[in-house]
Amino acid sequence: MKKTILALSIAQIALASGAAYAQQAAAQTPTTSADNVEKIIITATRRDTLVQDTPLAITAYTQDTLANNQVKDLATMTAMVPSLVVEPHSDSGGVHVYMRGVGSANHTELGDPAVAFYVDGIYVARPQGATAMMYDLNHVEVARGPQGTLNGRNSTAGAVNLVSGAPSTSKVFGSASVTVGDYHHVQTQAMINIPLSDDIALRIAAIKDQHDGYVDFRKGSNVMPGTQKYGAGNQQGARASLLWKFTPELKATFIADYYADTGAGNIYLSAEPKAGQNLRSALIDTPGTLDQSILTAKSKVQWRPVDGIEAQYLGAWSRLKRSNASDADAGFYPGFKAENRTEWGQFDSVSNELQLRSDSEAPLQWVGGLFFFREKNKIRFDIDRSQISEAMLAQDIANGSVIFVQPTVGQYASAMSFIQGDRELHSKAAFAQASYELDPVWKLTAGARYTKDHKFDIGGQNWACPNWPDNAPRGATLTPSQIAQLVTPGVGTINTHNIGPGGVVNQTTCGNTYGDNTADLAYGQATWLGRVEYKVSKDILTFASVTTGFHSPAIGDGGATTKPEKLTSYEFGFKSDLLDHQLSLNIDAFWMKYKDKLESQVVNNTLQNFNAAGASVKGVEAEWAWRPTSVDRFSGNATWLKARYDDFLSCDVDAARANGQSCGTTAPTVNVGGSVLKHAPTFATTLMYEHDFDTGKGRVTPRVSAHYETESFIGSGAFSNDVPGHPGVKMQQAYTTLDLSVRYEPFGKAYTAELFVNNATDKEVKYDAIEVCTQVGAPCQPKQQIWAAYYNNPRTFGARVSMKF
Repeated sequence: MKKTILALSIAQIALASGAAYAQQAAAQTPTTSADNVEKIIITATRRDTLVQDTPLAITAYTQDTLANNQVKDLATMTAMVPSLVVEPHSDSGGVHVYMRGVGSANHTELGDPAVAFYVDGIYVARPQGATAMMYDLNHVEVARGPQGTLNGRNSTAGAVNLVSGAPSTSKVFGSASVTVGDYHHVQTQAMINIPLSDDIALRIAAIKDQHDGYVDFRKGSNVMPGTQKYGAGNQQGARASLLWKFTPELKATFIADYYADTGAGNIYLSAEPKAGQNLRSALIDTPGTLDQSILTAKSKVQWRPVDGIEAQYLGAWSRLKRSNASDADAGFYPGFKAENRTEWGQFDSVSNELQLRSDSEAPLQWVGGLFFFREKNKIRFDIDRSQISEAMLAQDIANGSVIFVQPTVGQYASAMSFIQGDRELHSKAAFAQASYELDPVWKLTAGARYTKDHKFDIGGQNWACPNWPDNAPRGATLTPSQIAQLVTPGVGTINTHNIGPGGVVNQTTCGNTYGDNTADLAYGQATWLGRVEYKVSKDILTFASVTTGFHSPAIGDGGATTKPEKLTSYEFGFKSDLLDHQLSLNIDAFWMKYKDKLESQVVNNTLQNFNAAGASVKGVEAEWAWRPTSVDRFSGNATWLKARYDDFLSCDVDAARANGQSCGTTAPTVNVGGSVLKHAPTFATTLMYEHDFDTGKGRVTPRVSAHYETESFIGSGAFSNDVPGHPGVKMQQAYTTLDLSVRYEPFGKAYTAELFVNNATDKEVKYDAIEVCTQVGAPCQPKQQIWAAYYNNPRTFGARVSMKF
């Protein structure tokens, strides 16, 4: 039903767009004058300000700029924002977002991102929300560094806010576009704005994007014909926004937003591919499946009770539902199967925020508010493992097939099930911030926020069936515990110890009792901001600030908890419009000092959270946009970064494994101090150039964009040193990627045609690396290590036609 409604919406909007275009296209003529650098109004300070007048390290782009750069979600925007990295994840349907080398790998039902994500100013708690498609936006704004006063919890690294296109009562207008490309890529989107009266307007937008997968099935894969390959996407979204101006002093916007993804998800590939090996291929016994949807209802009410004061209410209800399956072993061990499944997951959240702020040109500007957020999550996540005997493996290989479906008598089977029926977060906060202009060139700002978080798990269960994880390396002498995991004669899951999709989990079927995940964690934290601004001239702003922030403590398996992560950030910024407003140049220098930095690492198939002693992140970021002539445009960014852990005694899991040792027993404790943070290259830059050619009938604009990074650490945990026997496996070497496009805009017409190539050199870039053999139960010898990694997308090309009316 939802898909049918969405398809009809797209068709109706496209038809309306076509009719209106035929009547009005001749009147639409793109400007050819020497425009200055684009000006964007943002809301990062809880009031409308130009980017260049906002004393923050912040990047903003309009929808047109995003479309010209083939941006469809946060992951495809990374090169456009200094120090932004978006890392995929297979068994959650979500992503891990990093800025300035700081992020969170905890994507569980109560894991909190370090980069806060907002849509229309409303907090999106689940990392899956960051995968939603960017379409029909007014703009997107990305603030870097802690946003601990106005945004509060879990914004220690930064905050991303997507601002939807607003309904207008002025006139009917709209847009539509179609994109096609290789891998059978087809994207359609459309929007229409309809004034219903002088005081009411409706805006409807829809999008559908689908493409084939990038990972081929190797010979022997157990998949049915027509199965989606890993990397396949099938996303769709629809949004309806209603503006109602009740009185000149009172107006409200109501938004209903739907997003769905039924693609195949991602999969780990070899981090150390053999010569001649097709990197983007895998031996698959569990095809990737994803059924994820997000339904959101939002409201924004603005009221001016008296002159000079505005009250604003932001409210939202959201429900994320997800089920998915992924191949956890990715075919690295023929004859061994590890299947991860989210049997069901539902994540409900309610957000309420009330703001009161000044609305005048007085020297004193202020804003204050109350924030309430509640989240109730429930999920069942299963892992099934099976391992055939050496004789069966040899027989399968001889027959040309090395993937099996069901373990038989005398072979291994085990499982885990994490059933979290009621995990909740209750968060409330009060905040205030004020700025005072001492004179036309000096301004002081101070702000504070107090947040109270309460997280708890009621009756969460961890099942190990029957004695997880205790598989044996092939050819090893069996222990009594391993013998208990052999499939015995009979029928049913009690005899295989695999749960299977939809299988019942209890003491009888599992062969074990569950572990208790019950936990209760409450924490309060005050954060504050102090800032001074100095206007060197009308077009040059400098500022210096001290900001604090915190990341909410985590709940882990077995009810384990952590301390909160805290930081203090010192920042100096320079913003300018130079050369008669032809050049916009912004520079930001920062030093962020973390205490009890939160880290997450998968060990033996459980996500373990821990506090590192601390970390120091120093750097300089620069952004520029230069239009030296009416037909030339240069833009880009550059970052120099030094992100290191402070003194911290811990155990290097990867090195211990390579040396045949075990953390907690035989492996030594080492000082990780000085190790580089994940996704923190010393230098990174993006350079973009466009040039307009006048053909007499229209304008042709070639565009080239290059991104370069020095070497970076991309492994999990806090140890960036080499792994014995695997040099450089946790590093991504220095690389350059290249995107190309050419755009045609005819004069007197309201459409644009474009050809593009993304990752033109087909560069393979690792985003995450993990040693799969540390997960006990894999059929490997004690010192054998096989490393896997997530990679960027391969080279893709396509064409796009869009129009506005």
